[in-house]
Amino acid sequence: MDIISRAEWGARAPGSRSSVGWSQRTEFIVHYSEGPTSQSVRGIQDFHMDGNGWSDIGYNFLVDVSGRIYEGRGWLVVGAHAPDHNTSGIGVCMIGRDGDSTAAAKRSIRWLYDEAARRTGRGLAKLGHRDVYATSCPGDELYAWVRAGMPADIEEDDMPDYVSVGMSAAQDLPPNTWVTVTWGKEYSDQEHHHWDQGGSSFIVGPARYAFNANVKIDGLAPGTEVQARAIEHAESGGDYDGGPIGEYVASGGSTFVHYNVAADTVGDGYRVRFQVIHYGTETARISSGSAKAFAWPT
Repeated sequence: MDIISRAEWGARAPGSRSSVGWSQRTEFIVHYSEGPTSQSVRGIQDFHMDGNGWSDIGYNFLVDVSGRIYEGRGWLVVGAHAPDHNTSGIGVCMIGRDGDSTAAAKRSIRWLYDEAARRTGRGLAKLGHRDVYATSCPGDELYAWVRAGMPADIEEDDMPDYVSVGMSAAQDLPPNTWVTVTWGKEYSDQEHHHWDQGGSSFIVGPARYAFNANVKIDGLAPGTEVQARAIEHAESGGDYDGGPIGEYVASGGSTFVHYNVAADTVGDGYRVRFQVIHYGTETARISSGSAKAFAWPT
């Protein structure tokens, strides 16, 4: 593969640089930029140099969702991407947010790994940024691929749709009433499972799916019983199918509900939603929450 040079993408001249030998490179660390896929490499460099005060762009290489590879600091220059691992680790950043990675981007990342292994004459540890630092980088979807060994044989059709949503406003949670969580924030939804204007649905049938949802509930007395469930709600009418119920007990302070569906199927004309209920005596508040889902349309 070709690597777009610093001169080609218009890099600024770096400040001080430290070099290492191939014998010191033992790790290959994958990142994401946590910004839009339209971010320019020069824009990332400007932020690193002007915002962070670094001597150059932090990564050794960057990859966009089209699979283009950009030279950052290069193979043997110490980066600024992972504290205590910048000498040992080659840092590669996918330009985008969680769920934006494509087969083309992953193939390019894997090519860089294979090239690094060829140059060192040995394998390198395949790591996500979160493996060496307290961070969510490189996002759940890309990290799962790294943990799977960064397989190179990626087929576009085998990749699930990815949805990541969050709450934009708190919701009342009265007692003894199932409340459907509304997702006002949309972080990733390339296939438009979650309506662009917001709403409670985040997977559209027909599809196989898996998801996890997390909400924080305030105002519950310790010992209050809380339940959560997925429902598959008809797009027309009030018909719905209820999923398995998770049970929780409130403790002092905020109550955190973590709900997971490992695998299920939603039919044509139905949408997946998430609900919670409590059996206390006072109205509580769902103060924040998020959901992440994979869907394989059928």
